Amino acid sequence: ICWAFLPNFWSRVLTLSWDSYTHQYMTEQALINVTIETLILQTGLGRAFWQAVNEVVSANADMDFLSATRSDPVYHFDSERIEGATEMLREFWKQTVLLTQKKKYQAARNSLGKLFHSLQDFYSHSNWVEMGQYTEYIHLLNPKEPPVPVASDTPTCAACHRFSCYNNLLEELVQGPPRPLLTTGYFSTYPAKPTKCSHGGILDSSRDQGAEGGINKDSTSPLFSPHHYLHKEAARLATTATLSVLRDLRHTVGPKSFLVQQPPSLVFVIDTTGSMFEEITAARMRVLSIIRARAQSRSPGLPGTFVLVPFHDPFGPVLETDDPDQFQLFMEDLTALSGGDEPEMCLSAIELALIHSPPLSEIFVFTDASPKDRHLYSTVKSLILEKKSKVTFLLTEDQNSRMTLKDRRKRKRRKALSPDRFSLYSSLSSISGGMTIFTTNTDIQKASAIVEDSTATN
Repeated sequence: ICWAFLPNFWSRVLTLSWDSYTHQYMTEQALINVTIETLILQTGLGRAFWQAVNEVVSANADMDFLSATRSDPVYHFDSERIEGATEMLREFWKQTVLLTQKKKYQAARNSLGKLFHSLQDFYSHSNWVEMGQYTEYIHLLNPKEPPVPVASDTPTCAACHRFSCYNNLLEELVQGPPRPLLTTGYFSTYPAKPTKCSHGGILDSSRDQGAEGGINKDSTSPLFSPHHYLHKEAARLATTATLSVLRDLRHTVGPKSFLVQQPPSLVFVIDTTGSMFEEITAARMRVLSIIRARAQSRSPGLPGTFVLVPFHDPFGPVLETDDPDQFQLFMEDLTALSGGDEPEMCLSAIELALIHSPPLSEIFVFTDASPKDRHLYSTVKSLILEKKSKVTFLLTEDQNSRMTLKDRRKRKRRKALSPDRFSLYSSLSSISGGMTIFTTNTDIQKASAIVEDSTATN
């Protein structure tokens, strides 16, 4: 099903129109251009940027394929549902701004991609270009601007029995009087088409109903787009409108919150049971070292926020800040609590960390206990793959065989432990591209250096 400008690059193969502008191309170009403007005084565009671009582009393309949106004319400016589509556009805008301000960046990118799809469809599916318009239709996202009247009950198209439909729009739709009327083509059988323009092309079953033909400018292929000769002009206007939305978004939420440049976080998930004194001390020292290095180098490659999730039998709360000094206070407040038989609620804490951190974050887990909540393995794995975050485990191995009687009494929770009790951790670290580091209380200070080295080479 093809509702609009072609969604992706592969669609060019389907239509045999290699010079057609796609939703993907226009969205990528707009995102790249405005982000470069925003980052002009900064260095480089890393993985986080391209991940963000891909999320917006995917949300855009999905509008043509998801069952909830592909057949609804309100999402595509089809069937003269212009007022409803305009309201939907404005709702997407409100959602995008609100979600960005709340730092729910993934959801904001999804909303922005949907907004772009509908906005871009307007210029391909309507007669805006045929009117001789060379600028954006400002009213779509700005209700203070006057609207162009919709054709409503007025016939809009004459019959066209060829793949290329020249001059099939009636005079009222092109010149007036006193001004042109706005229309969009009908697609398929829903809703039923009156004597109006069709979307057109071989995928549109309404093209054979009066008035035959169509007006879409989705591609440069006559087989799919009866107004193919206006495709590039429609794409130019759609791209300009996309750029305008991005600039308005940057102005509304500010450059620091501009949703396509959210930096990854540095996340610590730390077991706070009584046997973890050395591990907590090592983590605290590494955080202090990272913060000092960040202050000295002012490197943009270092994390934008710091996240801490402590756990033992209960887990949390999530402590998050972009202030290094504040995060150091969080770490200094950590204490090794008594009690807590192995295992512990480690996977629950990791799940919480993934939910509250942006994609591509680096998560370091300090523990000496196996997971009590093994049932969360699949959930945590799915979150890791979705977020593309890296999880590294620093595990203090059981030294029970070398313990004194006093130590063994202190660590009762070490009794009858399975030799593969850390296997889930190893699996998760491997999936994420992280590591599982087995160490001892004596060597935890040295082993924790991996945290600092990994962050510095982000």
